[in-house]
Amino acid sequence: MDRYIGLDAHSSSCTVAVVGTSGRRAQSQAPETNAKVLIDFLKTIPGTLRLCLEEGTHSH
Repeated sequence: MDRYIGLDAHSSSCTVAVVGTSGRRAQSQAPETNAKVLIDFLKTIPGTLRLCLEEGTHSH
């Protein structure tokens, strides 16, 4: 089961959308911009993950 994840990083939180192969949104979250938090969140998503990350100057 493939999952496609769009992640937009901001300075204090991220916007994350997870969709399946049909294009239907499975979930969306706004986790803290923190490596451990993001990794722990990604580990909860089943299947093969494909991540597209967008970040800009405000994500440092």
